[in-house]
Amino acid sequence: MTTQTPPQVASPLHNALSRLYAEIQGDQPSMAGALRSTCQQIGGHDVWFGSTASSWAGDLNGYSANLNSSIAAAVAVVAQALACTPATCTPAEAKLENIFLEGY
Repeated sequence: MTTQTPPQVASPLHNALSRLYAEIQGDQPSMAGALRSTCQQIGGHDVWFGSTASSWAGDLNGYSANLNSSIAAAVAVVAQALACTPATCTPAEAKLENIFLEGY
């Protein structure tokens, strides 16, 4: 007795994750460096100076580092989700994935 393998279709979830990964990875450098120029301006005393400016520049540098690591972590999470999601699935699974992606 042989069992038939159900037909396979492209996984909507895998496709959505692939698009998200490409977008977030492509935007990673600009998002991670979004505060870099401001940090340089404040830290270089080009736009503001004094003890308050130094304190604010220190905080801003910390936020910039946190932003960079957060963006890298987001890319890693999406990459892991993509790696765990098969590229194909059954039509019934695809229907459920579409429902999930539509937010129902």
